[in-house]
Amino acid sequence: MILMLQILDSLINGILIFIFLLLAIIAIGLACSGGRVDRSETIPTSVRKEIGLQTEKRPSSTISWREIPRDPISRQSVRTQRPIPGVSHAIRQIQRPPTLLEKKVKAMRGGEFVGNRMRFKVKVVNDSPYMITDVTVYLLSYPKDALRLGGKEDDCKFSKIEPGGFRSPTFDFLPTQDCVKGEIVAGVSYVDMTGKAHTLSTEPFVIRAVCDLLIPDQVTPEDFALKLKSYEHGEIVIKVEEWTPKEMFEKALRIVDECNFYEVHSNLETRDGIIFGTLSGLAKGKYTGKSVSVEISISGPEEKKGASCTIKVSGEDQAMILPAIDDLKERLSAWLCPMCGSPLTLDNVEKLRDGKVVVCPFCSVSIGR
Repeated sequence: MILMLQILDSLINGILIFIFLLLAIIAIGLACSGGRVDRSETIPTSVRKEIGLQTEKRPSSTISWREIPRDPISRQSVRTQRPIPGVSHAIRQIQRPPTLLEKKVKAMRGGEFVGNRMRFKVKVVNDSPYMITDVTVYLLSYPKDALRLGGKEDDCKFSKIEPGGFRSPTFDFLPTQDCVKGEIVAGVSYVDMTGKAHTLSTEPFVIRAVCDLLIPDQVTPEDFALKLKSYEHGEIVIKVEEWTPKEMFEKALRIVDECNFYEVHSNLETRDGIIFGTLSGLAKGKYTGKSVSVEISISGPEEKKGASCTIKVSGEDQAMILPAIDDLKERLSAWLCPMCGSPLTLDNVEKLRDGKVVVCPFCSVSIGR
């Protein structure tokens, strides 16, 4: 009897231990799944109102993690995009005016011999719609072995040039030789309205000057012939189609006089319907005193346009011969007013070639073919 009681007692203890272990396992499972027992659910409604508990139902522990709303952007990864004061304006690109300014400022040049000086002029034209400032006109190069700058400064400055305005500085040169050959180039610098600096240069002004630096040398035809025997010489033949031989002869007489040659001999005659004209002159340099002579021969059919001209230049200084030939050739080929001898403009020449009548810009005489 005692043995049976002991066996029954052991069996009851085993059952209790099993139940305790089962309850422990269930409690551990609930703790791992995150589930909690809301004790407020077991409190009566009247009591819950008295103690101020909320009656809303909280999300059940059985809700899936996929159903829980989430913030797609972490607050820690958000970066502010506010500009730094004073920097956003500094890095903003500067808007410049249209490119009209860059191609509307022009520099032109011209020159001539006035007395014993070579006068070189530069014209700066501001055709842009904006004012330019700090304008400087300066000499880039010139034949320093033949020309000496008349003034002390080789540049000229202007504070500003208004839109549509211009400035025309002049540079005077004094020749140091009887033959001046070379080019004069000037440069221009300025600042536009945005503060940007610009530079440009003029086209080279070519100088081939001998005749402007001569003075007439009076001599008899016999002495002239003797001088030619010891001189170096050179010659060139040019053909013209715009004038008759007689017109060319009259033109040559005028040019020889304008080039400061003393007229030694001139003659015009007609043989068998062909006109033959000859003339010669002598001069000497203002600075060296060396003599230079010119002989011009003209021939062609009478009363018909077209003539052949031979220019022969002789001199003591060989360096004077070729520049003098070029100078005389250019003058003989140019269109001149028959009244005053001034050169006509290119527009006048084109109109004359078309058979139109033009007016000389110097003496206002009407010229027609």
